[in-house]
Amino acid sequence: MVRTRGDLPPAAAPTTHQAQLFGLFRVVRDGSPLGDPAWGRASARTLLKWFLLNPGQRFRPTELSEVLWPGCTRSPANRLHVTQHALRHALEPELPSRRPSTFIRSDADGRSWFDPGDRWWTDVDEVARLAKAARAAQDGGDTAAAITCYERMLAHYSRGFLPEDLYEDAFTPFRTAHDLAHSETLRRLLRLYRGTGQRYEALNCAMGILDRDPYSEEAVVSVVEVQVEQGCVTAAISELERFVRTVERDLGTPPSRELLTLQERVRHAR
Repeated sequence: MVRTRGDLPPAAAPTTHQAQLFGLFRVVRDGSPLGDPAWGRASARTLLKWFLLNPGQRFRPTELSEVLWPGCTRSPANRLHVTQHALRHALEPELPSRRPSTFIRSDADGRSWFDPGDRWWTDVDEVARLAKAARAAQDGGDTAAAITCYERMLAHYSRGFLPEDLYEDAFTPFRTAHDLAHSETLRRLLRLYRGTGQRYEALNCAMGILDRDPYSEEAVVSVVEVQVEQGCVTAAISELERFVRTVERDLGTPPSRELLTLQERVRHAR
């Protein structure tokens, strides 16, 4: 069954920890959400987000401090130690004080990294898995499976990537990558809907693309063609003329030959 809202997996999933980075950040441990009191400090939440996005990558204390307190000129060593301690306690509250963390590791050079092992599920990893499965399905000619994967990806993307950290520069590269992937997923899904004759779904998908990119010729062509197929020729002409005016006004670009040909064809469809 498709989880249309990008929900976390059920507690029966074969992991002990699940994290949601699309939508408001949320962590579930052994089936129970970690509330604000469990974190001890906000920097522990930020550090976990960074670790989950960079599993296995080793970071020097100065690098982690720049993520947590960008531009801070004071020595961050003690603050970082306290933050890491708070994170260890939040993730494994039963861990004895001198026992090493299962997830937060360090080496002789003082670098730290996050080792999720096989105990973590994240929606970011799930999206990557779905993208790989969708491409494999397309390559194998299984259009229905590809559509299902892309729809599940959109359910995650629609929640927004870490909206509570919209102005955190450390997460900007990840946000940009997911925004690009979101747009590409919409385009791929639009082509699949059109190829399988799913007019309503194609129309909604094309409108979603135009919400993100009002200058997408591919999307407006799909909108117009679906409207013509549905017999809404007047609406199709209006949509096409509006798009041509917008592109000419905002971009100073004349309509392409393809658009002019479509415009003529639609007018003759009356």
